[in-house]
Amino acid sequence: MKLIRLKRLYQSGLIGILVCLLLLPLGAEEKSGKEAKKYSSSTSFSCVLVKGNSQEFTFSFDTDQNLKFIKDIFNLKASLIYSHSDKKLRSEVLYSHLKYGRRLNSRAFLLLLLRTERNKMAGYNYRFSFTGGGGYSWLKTNRVEISSEASFGWSSENSTGVISFLNSEDELYPKEVQITSSFLASFISSKLIAEISSSTRLIWQPSMFINMSRLKDYRLDSYLALSVSISHYFALKTSIKIIYYHQPVTGYKNMDSFFLSSIVLKI
Repeated sequence: MKLIRLKRLYQSGLIGILVCLLLLPLGAEEKSGKEAKKYSSSTSFSCVLVKGNSQEFTFSFDTDQNLKFIKDIFNLKASLIYSHSDKKLRSEVLYSHLKYGRRLNSRAFLLLLLRTERNKMAGYNYRFSFTGGGGYSWLKTNRVEISSEASFGWSSENSTGVISFLNSEDELYPKEVQITSSFLASFISSKLIAEISSSTRLIWQPSMFINMSRLKDYRLDSYLALSVSISHYFALKTSIKIIYYHQPVTGYKNMDSFFLSSIVLKI
């Protein structure tokens, strides 16, 4: 029953994020005419080679939606990876977040962040987190932007561990065990955007997720992407993402890597 409730909570969270995305344009229309909004969107379709807990050929979809006002910033990001293995199509990795930012001045801002994840490759069936904090823009020129964010809040997750047991004949056999936990968590990230040329952009974004009740239980993410515009609306992108789990789910490896070659649609 508890697992069913968590699945329903996970589905409700995804539906809530999609509804918020649909309501963003409505909220924008209600703003004062003095706040000229700026909308931008980037959607990628990728061919992915995965190495780590799984070695498969996959197809991925990624979208990054941004809506900016004078003081308020809304960001929705979602990514989905489908894996083709043994003639079966199955979802392996799902990530989404909805972020609200409120500018305090030209450099500092407050933020609220709602994140949902599903990574069966690493044993995570689902993870929710809701955190609040702030950020700071260290450098912002026509060619380079550097910023950092830090937030603190609550996280809940459900994972499937693989544990070996001894049978009556003293032989080891694997058994899957469901693990559910809730804890205080913090999320720290930085972002570098460099315009190498008029058509080439480099993005590097490292981040760290920490279980505050067990400080050794942390995760490091590193995302590096190089994109080249081929027209006003389209670009080619090559990227790599590495996820390191300091304390992985029992029975799984502590690192996953994703190599992506993408076609990007920009608005």
